[in-house]
Amino acid sequence: MPALPFDLGPGAFTLLALGVMVASFARGYSGFGFSALVVATGSLVTHPMNVVPLAIFMEVVASVLQAKSVWRDIDFKRAGILIAGALLGNPLGIYLLTHASPDMLRLAISLGVLSASVILLTGWHMKRPLGPTETATLGFAAGIANGATALGGLPIALLFVAGRENPATARAILIAYFFFTDAYAGTIMATQGVLNGATLYAALWATPVLLIGLWLGGRSFKIT
Repeated sequence: MPALPFDLGPGAFTLLALGVMVASFARGYSGFGFSALVVATGSLVTHPMNVVPLAIFMEVVASVLQAKSVWRDIDFKRAGILIAGALLGNPLGIYLLTHASPDMLRLAISLGVLSASVILLTGWHMKRPLGPTETATLGFAAGIANGATALGGLPIALLFVAGRENPATARAILIAYFFFTDAYAGTIMATQGVLNGATLYAALWATPVLLIGLWLGGRSFKIT
């Protein structure tokens, strides 16, 4: 049997695979949630520096696969502002990924997911939409979070929910955002050796699961 990604044992690999499946379904349905679920699950069984580049790479693959279905729903002006801010924040986040301790990264990932969950449960809503400067600032903060923990989609998704954004538009913007910011972050990670052969090997194992999850999630979105 071929070696499992990141030298994981069968039990740890199964947990990671289940995380990828659930994350892929969430990505297919809502346009976000993939990285949060993959990184939160994967960090339990391996170093975050392994799963963050994997999540970044797989986000790009997912965006390419979903591009045709969301192209007409993208609000290019807002997407462009978010992406511009994120491109500035990504290098700082990658610096944190490569210099922070594994335990600090795991704590940041846990707090990020927990905070997002609590905000969603409270049903908080914004009284007005964000202006261009606020949108760019959000993109910058999301870029830092993306480079360090691959959780850059969470703050943007939360603001879309709080602003009662049209689901199709929010999903399309997020998919466009992930493609450009993660392609950029992935390129930086590759030049620094963070995204490497081990990442691509893990992605090879994860891609079939991604395809199934995206199909199921996209099908569920169309039905609803």
